[in-house]
Amino acid sequence: MNKLFYLLILLSSFTFAQIKVVEPTKIELVGEIAPMKNLHIKIEKLPENEIRFTYVDVKFQTIDDYKNFSFKDEDNAFENLYKMITDGLANPPKEPIMLELPDSFIWLNFTKALGVSNVQIGHSVEKTGVIGFSVWLTKKKVDKLFGKSK
Repeated sequence: MNKLFYLLILLSSFTFAQIKVVEPTKIELVGEIAPMKNLHIKIEKLPENEIRFTYVDVKFQTIDDYKNFSFKDEDNAFENLYKMITDGLANPPKEPIMLELPDSFIWLNFTKALGVSNVQIGHSVEKTGVIGFSVWLTKKKVDKLFGKSK
């Protein structure tokens, strides 16, 4: 009887295991702006052709509030976004450019001061209404972020 009891305990430990090994997902860093190891914004390529932007919301001065948005790189969407930003830096539009993502909106604010063009990415989550803003980026920083700098 004792052997049967121990056998049942042994079998139940195998059949009701709650921990399992998960294969890590491969995430490729495209580019980042992180002066002195302090992340401002980064782009990563995720599995299944997904692009994720992670940024520190500049609305907050005393805390680092990390936000992100992502989209599938279908129909060359990633390169088209890069071209839209660089074209806007070369010739800044007067109004922000608004783009719709699957679950949020982003807009590109352009400004030119002292002959230098900058872009800021605004991000609004559709379901919550939370709005965040990235740091202002120059052409050189945009190239680095999108992995275009040498």
